[in-house]
Amino acid sequence: MITGRWGRPSEVLLDLVVEADGSVRGVANPGRQNALIRQGRFDAASGAVSLDGDYTQPDGTTLAFHIRGRLDGRTLKLAYEFGDMRGQVEVVRVEEYAPPPLTVWDRLRPRLAALKRWINARSRPTGQANARRLHERGESLDSITLREAVAADIPALAELHVTTWNATYHTTRGPTVATRTGQWNQVFAKKNRRDFVLVLEDKDGRLIGFTWGRPHEGEVEGELSKIYLRWEYHGLGLGRRLIVETARRFLERGIHSFVLFGELSNPTLGFYDRMGGERMLDDRGQFNGGYRWRDVRTLIG
Repeated sequence: MITGRWGRPSEVLLDLVVEADGSVRGVANPGRQNALIRQGRFDAASGAVSLDGDYTQPDGTTLAFHIRGRLDGRTLKLAYEFGDMRGQVEVVRVEEYAPPPLTVWDRLRPRLAALKRWINARSRPTGQANARRLHERGESLDSITLREAVAADIPALAELHVTTWNATYHTTRGPTVATRTGQWNQVFAKKNRRDFVLVLEDKDGRLIGFTWGRPHEGEVEGELSKIYLRWEYHGLGLGRRLIVETARRFLERGIHSFVLFGELSNPTLGFYDRMGGERMLDDRGQFNGGYRWRDVRTLIG
């Protein structure tokens, strides 16, 4: 029988119940997409499995999925079609999953990332220096405003995205303004949007920081997909302001928890720790840059 949960503890792919007549009920991606199986069969003699159903996306549209395969020993060997996605996967019961052992590279990678993080951070000015320069420019924190972005902001948002991404990772070879413009055009062109973009602008209307929040499938309801701030404004409390206002917008939309997936080489990881983010570990206990806030109200105060 294939009754039970299949996948691994951090990512359950199937939660199945087989009835006496061989019919199968359950869901695909439980806790994340909760895609309901409308019709399923399991042949105990041959081990053949067929599962069909659909998944309702956050925007209300529906994707059909089809899963075919067989039980081979204690492993389900499956081919799947999920909307436009196609592939093959082999899964075992969650309670039988054994993560692969850590390799030398697995142990070395966090140390190399920490070195890159240190190198990237060296070019970042201190908060004291930024506060002094802010005053010299005739600016104040009170002159910096926060608002929701609109489609007319796309050119400035694309430039800001490129500039801040390159500064964060200490490179000039990141995605181009044209690439970012295309990406943001796609975001703002969607109908029935449930995401939001917040921007900070200086007294002259120049964008200096932004966040992008959107719904997230699964146990955690939201995702802080992007948060960037020009480096000359770091260390002034503006990053905190951005993340707090993002949490407020999540709560206004009925989203009570959110995740953020960062890069291990990002020098601002410590900021997420200070903001109360819970480091997310994979099945081998490794931290890969992901943070979780279980209750957005802890950020709002």
